[in-house]
Amino acid sequence: MTASVNVKKEWWLHVSIMIIATVFAYTKIFNAGFMSWDDMDYVFQTKDIQSISWEHICNWFSTYYIGNYQPLPVATYAIDFLLGAQQPLVYHIDSLIWHIADVLLLYTFINKIQSNKMVGFIVALLFALHPTQTESISWIAARNKVMNGFFFFSAMIMYVDYVRNNDRKKLVWVCIAGFAAYLCKATAVALPLALFAIDIWLQRSLKDKKVWLEKLPLILLAIPIAIMTLNAQKQVNFLEVHHEFHWYDRVAFGGYAYVQYILQLLCPLKLSVLYPYPKATELIHVLYTVIALCIVGSMIVAYKKKWYVLRGGLIFFSVNILPVLQFVQFGEVLMADRYLYIASIGIWFPIVYYMFTYLEARSKRILAISISIGVLGIFTLMTFVRNDIWLSEMNFWEAIVEKFPNSSVAQNSMGGVYLKKGDYGQAMQYIDAAIAEDPDNYKAWYNKGVAYLRQSMPVAAVQAFNKSISINEYSKALFSRAMANEIMHKPEPALADIEKVLQQQPDNARAYYIKGSCLEQMNNIPEAINSYTMAIERESGEPLYFLKRGVLNAKTNRNNEAISDLDRAIQMEPRIGEAWYWRGIAKANVNQNPCADLNESRRRGYRDAEEAILKFCKN
Repeated sequence: MTASVNVKKEWWLHVSIMIIATVFAYTKIFNAGFMSWDDMDYVFQTKDIQSISWEHICNWFSTYYIGNYQPLPVATYAIDFLLGAQQPLVYHIDSLIWHIADVLLLYTFINKIQSNKMVGFIVALLFALHPTQTESISWIAARNKVMNGFFFFSAMIMYVDYVRNNDRKKLVWVCIAGFAAYLCKATAVALPLALFAIDIWLQRSLKDKKVWLEKLPLILLAIPIAIMTLNAQKQVNFLEVHHEFHWYDRVAFGGYAYVQYILQLLCPLKLSVLYPYPKATELIHVLYTVIALCIVGSMIVAYKKKWYVLRGGLIFFSVNILPVLQFVQFGEVLMADRYLYIASIGIWFPIVYYMFTYLEARSKRILAISISIGVLGIFTLMTFVRNDIWLSEMNFWEAIVEKFPNSSVAQNSMGGVYLKKGDYGQAMQYIDAAIAEDPDNYKAWYNKGVAYLRQSMPVAAVQAFNKSISINEYSKALFSRAMANEIMHKPEPALADIEKVLQQQPDNARAYYIKGSCLEQMNNIPEAINSYTMAIERESGEPLYFLKRGVLNAKTNRNNEAISDLDRAIQMEPRIGEAWYWRGIAKANVNQNPCADLNESRRRGYRDAEEAILKFCKN
């Protein structure tokens, strides 16, 4: 009875410490906002999260978002939006709760596969507090990592129960949890291979056919997810971004990344949110690849020596890091800290296990605990400080530019921060530096075009957009080039671009607005009205769309429709003098008194109102 009480007290003590320590380490993110790096796209640009309906639920499971298939994280964004709209605090709290849940699940798992509760406690704390984890928790757009961890660890726990109790129902739940992990992040397809690491930790024989066949359902479930993810990546041109590299470059970069990830766990001194691709293979990449092969080869030694924890740990780390080693290139960076979220366990568990085993055998348990507390204290402080970068976009990109001043991606992103602030001179310096580093950086050419467009230089903007599109037919560049041509009253090329945008983004309300304006310039009024209607159907809170449709309705004697549209525009934005003017004209056409509207239009500075007042309001 006393032993049972002590076990419960120990459990509550460990859980309390893990939760308090994790919350403390991430206290700063409660003051953090959204990052333009994908956060804005998920929260501000994704209409599917702004209400919960059957249609939106169907969209979550049938739509790719920013090159990813991740219906469950998108569903949580919708819940966050329901609770807090566009308040970042809600989203940050949600991500932190998922991480804390992951910590508790990992603690449970480690204690199920070995008996030393202190080992489980320290491993869970290392996972909770290591500074490489900040990207997965503090970056709202990385919600898929912490959610993937929840279902991944749940599957691992149920798999241990299945093996220990031979309970086939548990195996069904493993598949359900595993599939849920797949619906969070495609890298979860490593789960069936990670289960082999658990088999090793549980000292099961891999020669048994049953051990292999029981993974088959998870493998079959992974196939469609992998196919959908590849399609999602292709849709936004994330695959083969660095086509200039040969297969041997990819092998060298992959070997380098494999070793570098381990070094970052052991000595996290030069962390970055992104690690750019090198310009060419260098000696260090070859050297690290040789070291990586030696580490993989050490699994054979561990097998012969029956070092089950080491062998299982290296397999667990390897299978979880393998999908992101860029053998199939995707995205703009060689490495990212967030890829270590689950993989890190394969390193921490053997280190902590062997340290406690060795020191406790020599009656030095206190030394093992002291070493652990010291390391955890350092990591906690580093995590607390590292969260500074998430407090502002300026902090975020300055930290990256400082570490990688020759990174075209970082320079361009820093330019984007100044572009957002309206400091076009400073923005251009960074954007030009990005282009100098990489003339094929299509996003930098796009930002250059945006800077010109915002400075009312549409001709120069079109030239920059042309360069961007010649490198990669980037939908944002197509849209912006269409807007520039529409401003210059060149509706035909603008319309050609906007049609391509709508093929990729059929729910882009702003694109329908540009299309309507082009058609209006071409005097195709019925189709212009239809395009404005399509824009309104997709974004009913934008007064400009109602204004444009209302003006065309007034010009074509659809006066009642015009009055209705202009009523909506004025309700949403009463400062638009043009809306008051055209509502007055429409009222005059149906024998209503227009004078109050026309006078309001004149007060708002709309010049045409003066003449109309003289015509309709003689008294």
